[in-house]
Amino acid sequence: MNNDQATVLKADFDRDGFVIIRNFVPMEQVNEICRRAEDVTRNQHRSDMFSNVTKGLERLDGYFSELLYRGKHVPVLETLLGRKPEPTTASFFTKNNNGQEVHPHSDALKGGVIWIALDKVCKENGCLHFLKGSHLREEEFKHLRAHEPTDLSDHPDLAEAAMDPGDTVFFRPTTVHWSGPNLDGSERRGFNCFYVGNQYKNMRKKKMVKQMEAVSQKA
Repeated sequence: MNNDQATVLKADFDRDGFVIIRNFVPMEQVNEICRRAEDVTRNQHRSDMFSNVTKGLERLDGYFSELLYRGKHVPVLETLLGRKPEPTTASFFTKNNNGQEVHPHSDALKGGVIWIALDKVCKENGCLHFLKGSHLREEEFKHLRAHEPTDLSDHPDLAEAAMDPGDTVFFRPTTVHWSGPNLDGSERRGFNCFYVGNQYKNMRKKKMVKQMEAVSQKA
């Protein structure tokens, strides 16, 4: 990516809160990610709402730790954010039935996220959707929750992220995003790296401080 391309990409990212780079990951690596992710998740059995999402892959296979910390997407994300990304976790996503739906929401965390399509993803099998520019209007959308249905299908800023294997979307956690149900039953897998670093740690610290304050008030 040359300087002119980087300038255009960052402008789009700053305006919309996300960008998609087509054919970013070669098919050989897409297949390797699929193979390794399925190997480490094969014996996991969950029945909660988000049972199709497995976080912490970097703790299960060093290959994913290498991707999280030194993948080719890291310098691109650094350009988009204007600062060095702080790794948090790597995740594997599947969506095999129409019950695995994530409703519109934004994450109150500063940083960046990358999501690599491992299969062809489209509206029919539950691709990602974004609201362009919503990261600039956090107050307007802070009420949204991933587990609570909200219909934004007619919103003028709606963007459907249909992608082919190897396409990669870079987005801010504060950009409103969601994924619909898998209506056609086709295989729909994705790999995600989350970079929120210190903000994530600070949230935990603030929670601990509040807990300590609550304890001291009772003492």
